[in-house]
Amino acid sequence: MESSDNSKIILDISAPSTSSENIAMDEDIFSANEEDQALVSKFLEGEMNFNDYIENVAGPTLPEDTEMYDIKPLVESIKKNESVNKAKKGMRKLPPALKGLMGEANLRVARGDKETAVKICLEIIRQVPTAAEPFLTLAGIYDEMGDEEKFLQMSLVAAHLSSTDAYQWVHLAELSEKQNLIKQAITCYTKAINLDIQDMELHQRRATLLESLGDKKTAIRGYIRLLCSLKPEQGELIISLAKTIAQLCHKENDLQKASYVLEIAIQKCPQLINLEIINLQLELLLQMKNYKSCLDIMLAFCNLVVKTEFDGDDIKIINFEIPSETPIDIMTKMIIVMIHMKATHLIDTLMEPIMNLEPSTAGDLYLDIVDAFVENKLYENAHKLLHTLIQSEEYCLPGVWLKYAENLKNLKKFQEATTAYYKVLENVPQHVEVRMTLASLLVELGRPDEAINALTQNEEYDYLDVGLLYEKCTLLRRDPSRAQELIMVSQVLFSRHCTQIRNKDELSTISTLQRYDRKRVAVKQVRKSKKESEADSDIPTFRTDKKGPTIEEEWELFKYICSLCIEHKMYITLQRLTFTVQLSTIFHVYKFDIDVLSVIAAYLNRDSHNGYNIIRTLVAKKCLSVKLWHLFNLIITKSDDARHNRFIMRQLSRDCEHPALGILHGNNCLVSGTYKYAMHEYSTSYSKNPTPLSALLLGLTYLQMAAQKFTSKKHHLVLQALGLLAQYKDKRSPQGLQEVHYNLARGFHHLGLYTSAIFHYKKVFEYRDLILPSQKPEVFDLSREAAFNLHLIYSQSESFNIARMFLDKYIVI
Repeated sequence: MESSDNSKIILDISAPSTSSENIAMDEDIFSANEEDQALVSKFLEGEMNFNDYIENVAGPTLPEDTEMYDIKPLVESIKKNESVNKAKKGMRKLPPALKGLMGEANLRVARGDKETAVKICLEIIRQVPTAAEPFLTLAGIYDEMGDEEKFLQMSLVAAHLSSTDAYQWVHLAELSEKQNLIKQAITCYTKAINLDIQDMELHQRRATLLESLGDKKTAIRGYIRLLCSLKPEQGELIISLAKTIAQLCHKENDLQKASYVLEIAIQKCPQLINLEIINLQLELLLQMKNYKSCLDIMLAFCNLVVKTEFDGDDIKIINFEIPSETPIDIMTKMIIVMIHMKATHLIDTLMEPIMNLEPSTAGDLYLDIVDAFVENKLYENAHKLLHTLIQSEEYCLPGVWLKYAENLKNLKKFQEATTAYYKVLENVPQHVEVRMTLASLLVELGRPDEAINALTQNEEYDYLDVGLLYEKCTLLRRDPSRAQELIMVSQVLFSRHCTQIRNKDELSTISTLQRYDRKRVAVKQVRKSKKESEADSDIPTFRTDKKGPTIEEEWELFKYICSLCIEHKMYITLQRLTFTVQLSTIFHVYKFDIDVLSVIAAYLNRDSHNGYNIIRTLVAKKCLSVKLWHLFNLIITKSDDARHNRFIMRQLSRDCEHPALGILHGNNCLVSGTYKYAMHEYSTSYSKNPTPLSALLLGLTYLQMAAQKFTSKKHHLVLQALGLLAQYKDKRSPQGLQEVHYNLARGFHHLGLYTSAIFHYKKVFEYRDLILPSQKPEVFDLSREAAFNLHLIYSQSESFNIARMFLDKYIVI
């Protein structure tokens, strides 16, 4: 019979046997467990792994690797499980009728009739799926056929249902390892350990496999279980194993478990406990800040005699007696415990033997005591020890100097602390915390320039710290005279998440696209087409830690830098900065604000082409924003092309009622000389909303038409224009009277009515004290423009002295 045929037969265990030897059975006795049948089928068909199978099919249950912190519960759980196992084991014996059938199957195997034997075994499994005998027989059949995979499957089921032999589980674990079934092998070793818990080799094998899967914690739990199972008579093994487990736990930073392991050893064999174990346990308890347990161990094993009294729930140490032969490291730990238990009146006596030692030999002990002093805010005591250490050659180290500097800072000795921090930086120039602290001290001492220098990182360093860069920017913001330096440092800070713009082609690409992720891809494509490197090679390496700025803080800094560029008229830098930030990987949440700043930068830098590309998209999305339409108008007034004309026409076709679009289209018509179209747009706007602006624009249109050479009814047009300008004057607020008189004067000047023009120009000078002209004269005061136009009028009439008078009085460079 071939292996493949057998596989098909074995996988169908839920069907009744078709053998000619049908045996009548009592259904009440031999009722099949359908759930167990289904589970066995899933396991044999590969739909379920062995670990899932044993979780669902009842087998001999033994204690698993659980978190134990007491030995007694473990022993009780083992005894309890043993009694339960005996009860469950009896439930899996074959009934007498099936025992005979099982014997028939074995006889068939011996005669070589494997096919019939398989069918009989399957029938038995169908009726009693928790019986081990048929699985053992099937395992033997597959072993003879050389099918290792099926042999292993059957053996695993059989072992789970019956085995109390640890060797059998070890054999199955080794077979699983050969087939690279690591988790299955671990389960087998676990079963073997449950049967022979004190076998050290089994624990080591299982731990090795667990570590190969990265599960060190389970391996440690297994070792702890072994430790708990050892008897006090095995003292040497207990001590050795406890130290090994404690070291493993310490590597995993599980101090509580490491201390627990040593506590087991101390409880089981106190007569074998030496100073090494005591010292190790004290170290762990000190790290966990369990000072009461430290004191208990020293009382029990170090011959320490302490007189105490209770102060509520706290223990107050009154006095102590300590043997003179106590090792110095144990004595150091006693001092630390005394410090933390507030027995400071006894510290000087305990410190005498320590202070008699040379710092070169007891430096580490000094540092442990210093940490305890500092933690309890006994800075003066710590200062004495640290001062002694830094004067020794062996401990004049950056770490010791750092502790010394921090302690001086705690003592409010800031001048000495800064000197100590500088000493640390001489040896560790890239220490971020030291630079931060030193800078804050220097600022507090009124030395901001030195603080900025302390935060300055050398370009030769392996990396630049983001937190230091941001702190440097924060300090530079306080000094207006160092604005240029602030802008440069902030550009370096932003460069870590922004792609740097190299040329105008990249600038144009950025302004054309809308989505920021596409902008970055497009810039790389532009560089690729020019055979340039896609990455920025001149960008330094950055390191970000918890002290780095948040996105919100960095965004506020960016806005401040933009305002600084505008204040110092650094418009090229402003545009480069705003367009570069469009390629940022973290500022995309501020996309709208960045676009607006980019338009403003483009306008100030007279780059209307790229500015128009961005503002066009903004006004299309937010067509009701008045500020955006003002920006749009500013950009197109500086534009050298007529792209905006077509854009405005398209937008008007979608929304013919939009007030801003009508005015802008009228402006385009007025500039192009199609006055009738301009008059139509302005008239429509004025009829819907008679604002001062629409009246002014309509009046200027009539003036332009009246000023044409071949226009008929010029007097009628002039009267219309003057009437509209009068309405403009009436509708304008009193704060705008200077602007009103200037515009009226310009109208009369355009018509050649110089007397009226001179009258209104002179009125402009009378309203210089209004709020707007007086607050921002460089923007709103029209006196210089009026004076220049008067100078033109008087020069034309050859009144040069008067013309010169207006220039000298109002136009001063």
